[in-house]
Amino acid sequence: MKKLFPTGYRPGKTGLEKVLGSLEKEIMEVIWRNSAEVCVRDVFETLVIQREIAYTTVMTIMGRLADKKLLEKQKIGNAYFFKPTLTREAFTEMMVGNVIDDLLSDFSDAALACFINRVGNKDLETVNKLERLLASMKERSDDSSME
Repeated sequence: MKKLFPTGYRPGKTGLEKVLGSLEKEIMEVIWRNSAEVCVRDVFETLVIQREIAYTTVMTIMGRLADKKLLEKQKIGNAYFFKPTLTREAFTEMMVGNVIDDLLSDFSDAALACFINRVGNKDLETVNKLERLLASMKERSDDSSME
């Protein structure tokens, strides 16, 4: 999957703030919760209940999220409408994949060893799940090499 956004990873933060700014995260959460396209006013009216914020700030951040390819922007009449390019789940998976890819490209052996040690220290069910995933990958690899 192509690395669209974001470029930074902040390990000291929690959740999506590891890869999104605080306001970016809040805006994306509002948009992900909404099942239809939203305009800036929709997002602003949700956020202004929880915090003091300017309409123009929300508009600027949503424009930047569109520039970063997290939102798709479409002009209808005098207003711009936005929808996410990825579901929250797909975005999370992409970001985790990006972090893992970066670690594996620079620190392959250490990253794998650390991952295995951490998984091994969790619980037996997690280890069993990993073993099943690895066996399935090996089986698919063996099947494709026989063709």
